[in-house]
Amino acid sequence: MTDTPNVKERDFWSGPIGQSWVTSQEEMDIQLAEVADLVMRHADPRPGQRVIDIGSGTGALSLLAANAVGSTGRVLTTDISEPLLSHASKRGQHLPQMRTFLGDAQIGDWPETDFDLAISRFGVMFFADPPAAFANIAKALKPGGSIVFAAWAPASRNPFWHIPAKHAVAHLGQPPKTEPDSPGPMGLSTMSLALERLRDSGLENVSGEEVTVHLRHTDGPHAFANLCTRMGAAKRILSHFDASPEDQHIIETQITAEFAPFAQPDGSTAIPAAINLLTATKPI
Repeated sequence: MTDTPNVKERDFWSGPIGQSWVTSQEEMDIQLAEVADLVMRHADPRPGQRVIDIGSGTGALSLLAANAVGSTGRVLTTDISEPLLSHASKRGQHLPQMRTFLGDAQIGDWPETDFDLAISRFGVMFFADPPAAFANIAKALKPGGSIVFAAWAPASRNPFWHIPAKHAVAHLGQPPKTEPDSPGPMGLSTMSLALERLRDSGLENVSGEEVTVHLRHTDGPHAFANLCTRMGAAKRILSHFDASPEDQHIIETQITAEFAPFAQPDGSTAIPAAINLLTATKPI
């Protein structure tokens, strides 16, 4: 793939972090299951419909959509990262209605169009030019087609983000700060700006709602804390400072202590998460 406006994101998700996501796929699917369910409930794909999954990662949302639309439907699973998309392709190889497309959704020339739905679970916050990206995604939709995107609400309302980051910064120091609402996990966290970017793309019936779900791990707080040092805010800080295994252990221990109140009677862990649910339609 030639260079894209989002080349930094392509390289980031095609490198060690992308490989870590593939390795941790089962944990991540469990962690984000309620987010995927939130998108599916609101998108409500029906048998025979055509769905495009933006920033699909390892394909969890695409698999749900493929099962919903059935053999008479179609799901195009798209991502900018070859390792993530390759893993998604392997997971969906038993579903002929699911195919993949490697490309940058901001500029990609879609191999198919006239989709009924565009969906995403945390795949739309990374664009260098969000209005341009949303306008290009709309090109894949038929007139009147809908989008349903889930993005993170502010980190301050998400313990999964602010607790690990706090302890990583306290132990290692503050990495260079990024501008608010710049491309990254929090790129659409300010609801008013997220809605403005959707409207600026030419979409209609734009709306947003902050919804609380839970991020889950089948094991206790320590296992969830360990995941946070391998994926997410703490991982980014650990990587920036090239932290040692000893540093990771210290930070993990501190996160574990603060995650303790989220432990469940069955031994699992459930952390509340604030999600921006964004919806819109392509003009008819």
